[in-house]
Amino acid sequence: MITLKQKNKTLYLAAQGKVSKTECQEFCNALMKQIDSLTDVRCYVEMINWDDCEQETFSQNVHLNLQNERHLKKVAIVGDPKQQEEFTRFLMPFTKAYIKYFDWEDSISAKEWVES
Repeated sequence: MITLKQKNKTLYLAAQGKVSKTECQEFCNALMKQIDSLTDVRCYVEMINWDDCEQETFSQNVHLNLQNERHLKKVAIVGDPKQQEEFTRFLMPFTKAYIKYFDWEDSISAKEWVES
């Protein structure tokens, strides 16, 4: 399950449990809309017992639509190291954004960092 919220130039994603192809597409579409409409985009990703989505679904959507990837400036990833590694594996080939990792207890710091 994915929950998406947008606040100013930051897109917030909370992924919990099994993430469907449709939800991966929703996230990609929201991120692309944000990237296409703003020149300074930030993304906060919180993974709660994330089972991940199928890599080819996520990679295909991001690859096809990240024309303005340089607009993505910061990505804060909150979760355990394994989940952080999986999400980064999906995202790294398609962006040069500054990606920073945070443990669960640092989620408030992660939000402050990504919004700054």
